[in-house]
Amino acid sequence: MWTTAFLQKQSPGTYLCVVRHRPSSCPSLSTEGKGKIERWFGTVRGSFLAAYKPSTFEDLNEKFSAWVSIYNNTRHSSTADTPLKRFASNIECVRPAPKDLEDHFRKTAKRTVAKDRTVALAGRLYEAPVEFIGKQVSLLYHEHDPARVELIFAGKTYGFLSSVDVNVNYRIKRDSGITEIDAGNNPGKYTGGCLFKTTREDDK
Repeated sequence: MWTTAFLQKQSPGTYLCVVRHRPSSCPSLSTEGKGKIERWFGTVRGSFLAAYKPSTFEDLNEKFSAWVSIYNNTRHSSTADTPLKRFASNIECVRPAPKDLEDHFRKTAKRTVAKDRTVALAGRLYEAPVEFIGKQVSLLYHEHDPARVELIFAGKTYGFLSSVDVNVNYRIKRDSGITEIDAGNNPGKYTGGCLFKTTREDDK
C-alpha cells in the first residue's frame, strides 16, 4: 500500500492510496514495506501454483477463485483467525470510493491570468474571473475533457472556466489598475468591411 505526493495534492479531503506490488521501491529485507504482500505471493506460489496446472486463463481464474475461497475460511496460524473473519471484524474501515473519484486524478497546470483575463491551456483560451488578472492560479483538468477546467487559487476552488467569449472579453476596461466591464448595450461585434466610410456627397 503506498501513496504519492500527486495523490495527496489532488485529494486533500480524501486519503487515496494504491495497493500494488512494487518490490523495486522497497529496500532489501524491508518487512514493514512489503512483508505481508510478499508472504501472500509466497503462499500462492507454494500452495496454489504448485498444485494446480491450469490449461487456459479462464481455467486459472476459476481454480484460483475456488482456492481463495478455501484460503479465506482457513484458520491462520499467526492470527488464530480466518482471513475472512479478521477482515469482517474491521469492516467499518472499508469505505466506498467517492463519486468524483476520477476528478482526483486530474492533471494540474500553473498559469498566470493575462490582462485580458484569459488563460491558455492545451491550445485553448479560457476566461478567468476579473479579480485574478496578473495572479498565478492552478488549473485542474482532464486531457480528454477540455470543457471541464477548474480554477484553484489559495487552496480554494472558483468553479469551472468557460471558453473565451470574445465579445464580452474585449469590453473589459483597465485603467490605473482598476478593472471594470463596460455594461453598454452595444455588443461591438466586428462585421468586417472598409476602414473609412464615405458618402456620395463627400465624393463630390
